[in-house]
Amino acid sequence: MVDSTTAKSRCRIPKDLTFPGIPPHKPNIIDERGKTVSTVAGPYEEGGDMKLTCLVSGGRPEPMVKWWRGETLLDSKDVPGEFPSLRRNTLVVTDLSRADLHAVFTCQASNNNISQPESASVAIEMHLRPLSVSILSSEHAPLSADRKYNISCMTVGSRPPAKLFWYMDGDKMENYTERVSADGNMTNSIFTFKPTLFDHNKMLTCRSENHKVHGGVIEDTWKLNVFFVPILRLGLGSNMNPDDIEEGDDVYFECKVRANPWAYKVVWKHNGNVIQNNAKNGVIVQQYDLALRKVNRSQAGNYTCVASNVEGDGYSNSVELKIMYKPICVAEQKRIYGVARHEDAGVVCRVEAYPPPESFRWAFNNTEEMVDVPQARYKNSTRHSQSVLTYRPVTEMDYGTVLCWASNTAGQQKNACIFHIIPAGKPESPYNCTLTNQTTQSLSVECTAGFDGGQPQHFFLEVFDQETGLLRANETSDNPQFTVKGLEPGKVLNMILYAVNAKGRSELILLEGFTLKVAEKQTGKLSSLTASNEISLNEILAEEEIKTKLNRKNFQRRTCTRAVRVLFTGTPVPFEITPLLAGLIGVISAMLLVTGTILAALKVRSERRAQRPGDLPLKKATAPSSEDLYDADDRNPDVVPTNKDSDYQLTGSTSGTPLATQDTPDGLPPSSLPTQQNNHLQGLTGYNEYNNYPTLPLSGEVTYAELCLARPTTLSTLGTDTKLANLGSVTGLGGLQGYGSGVIVGGKSYAKEATVYACIDHSARPPKIDTVKSTSSCGSTPLSTMSGLLHDSTVTGMTGVTGLTGTTSKHPAREVVTVRTPLISSQESCV
Repeated sequence: MVDSTTAKSRCRIPKDLTFPGIPPHKPNIIDERGKTVSTVAGPYEEGGDMKLTCLVSGGRPEPMVKWWRGETLLDSKDVPGEFPSLRRNTLVVTDLSRADLHAVFTCQASNNNISQPESASVAIEMHLRPLSVSILSSEHAPLSADRKYNISCMTVGSRPPAKLFWYMDGDKMENYTERVSADGNMTNSIFTFKPTLFDHNKMLTCRSENHKVHGGVIEDTWKLNVFFVPILRLGLGSNMNPDDIEEGDDVYFECKVRANPWAYKVVWKHNGNVIQNNAKNGVIVQQYDLALRKVNRSQAGNYTCVASNVEGDGYSNSVELKIMYKPICVAEQKRIYGVARHEDAGVVCRVEAYPPPESFRWAFNNTEEMVDVPQARYKNSTRHSQSVLTYRPVTEMDYGTVLCWASNTAGQQKNACIFHIIPAGKPESPYNCTLTNQTTQSLSVECTAGFDGGQPQHFFLEVFDQETGLLRANETSDNPQFTVKGLEPGKVLNMILYAVNAKGRSELILLEGFTLKVAEKQTGKLSSLTASNEISLNEILAEEEIKTKLNRKNFQRRTCTRAVRVLFTGTPVPFEITPLLAGLIGVISAMLLVTGTILAALKVRSERRAQRPGDLPLKKATAPSSEDLYDADDRNPDVVPTNKDSDYQLTGSTSGTPLATQDTPDGLPPSSLPTQQNNHLQGLTGYNEYNNYPTLPLSGEVTYAELCLARPTTLSTLGTDTKLANLGSVTGLGGLQGYGSGVIVGGKSYAKEATVYACIDHSARPPKIDTVKSTSSCGSTPLSTMSGLLHDSTVTGMTGVTGLTGTTSKHPAREVVTVRTPLISSQESCV
């Protein structure tokens, strides 16, 4: 306080006042290297030691220096420093661990308990080794060769973050990427690679490295299991010479396989075809071995083995098996040569052999001798395994067969190649012609070539407009396939196809086709048009000439089998009504109308006659061809059966075939009537004269007469004397059968029948006999005229029979058959 009177200052100290002293200065922390640490100490290596010294100066009284870790007192033993008023305390921490990372250590200086102590703190920085590293995979699953994989590796716990490296059997790999987490605690690396079969069983290593610490390298390894397609190597048996294998030798193959996983199947192939185990034929197949016993030339070729596992099929190298064998003829080669006289022909003999043939031999053979051909006449080509013989026929005896043999190391050919030398001729017509691919402006024709006549042939196609007859196209080809273009739409076309060689032209083949109309392009397709049984122009002309010489039966039988049948499928043929077609339709309609009218009239007439039992309706039938007559007779209800089991017999014929229909070898009918004569007629006057009379050719028809006779009430009506037997004896002329409950004629019993048939030949014309006249209004028939030749004594005493005409009969209006007109009604004998 200041005294105002004296202007002097005075100081007064209370007795209860405590004096704190002078506080120390702020502590200063120094590390092992003598550097002052302000906030962070280190970094220290994991497992290492840390040494920190705290220096405090000033302060009265002298301060106490202490180390704290958080609230834990670590060290309170301070010592005087090198200078007065300086205190120090050294903290030593050994074997630093991860727990010491970022730990805070505080140095505190205090010389009283009143004021706040002075302090300084530092945090510890450390370098840490990686804790772990691992290759991330599906439990080290197997890999497939030649597939791309991304393999990941991860490491954690390293400070600073560790570096990851990839190694394959010690070789460092380069193709990988690396990524560190945000906190630096984890590092991830992805390795991209495509394993091969050579990587199988190699060691893949992922290595984590932190070089800031000792022992900061750790790694993870993976032994690769690479699956791959089997690798095969095929070879012959170790003791076999591949250049010295002949037919009959035994051959062995070995197939060596390398695969992962192991092959579950091995297949052997010959020229691409699977070989099956067949011990009976000498083929023995084991898994990795193949044995062939007594090989032949068909077993030559390329052999392979195929092994399979889960990765696929592996193929071995191809081993060619060469089997030496004697030459044999090539199957597909020209065998027939058509050659004119004084003309050279090159006969080519081609053979198959291994090794190739070294020589050839030729010989000529005709009907008389076999002659070896001089070597100067032919030229060999061992490169092409063939020999060419130049042959020139001069006389007729020079045509025949030439034979060719070849020889090689295995021996001489066993069976010769045979070639025929024939006189050159015209080619045969193409056949199996088919019309295809029809459009509005084009069409195609495909045929099969016929025999070329021994000469090179060419094929020609001429296309005509059916309506105008104009030539629309003319095509030539070496093969019977044509495509005609530039045609008009909707045209019906006639096509002529033939083959030509140096000797002439073949017969013509006629085809019919058409082009589509424009509007029909969307309606469908015509799949094919086939012409079968083709008719050539020469055949048509020849048949027209033959038609005038042959009877109508044979001509109809032949011409009926001649037709051009055209099969259409798909779009129907365009149909147009032409004047010719209209006329044809009119003629056919008129014929159908006339036929219907005639049939109706015949039906009405037959119904009327059915009401009159005395009338004798007459039938006319055309005989079938001779080859079908037997069957036709069995089926025809209008022909009397000749079965031996029937109740009646024909005495005038020894067979069931009507003699009128038997053809001569030249196709013409016989020139006489049946020669089977009834013994009862041999003695008749005029019979021999008639039998020797020349007859005219038959008209090709056989006419049958049907008579319906009323049944007599008694046999006495017909007469029972011996003359009735004579009446029965002429049944050979007409086949008479009696009627009624039973008639005995000629000593034979005949069952009752309802209808009588007669076989009448109208082509035979005997001489006119004035003594016998027919009462028929249609003139005398051949048989009725013939009956006049019989002597009157033949029918003497036959009053009972002639009385059947109605003069003495008790049954009027009944037709009676007499000897004069056998089986023919006097009223209706016209046929």
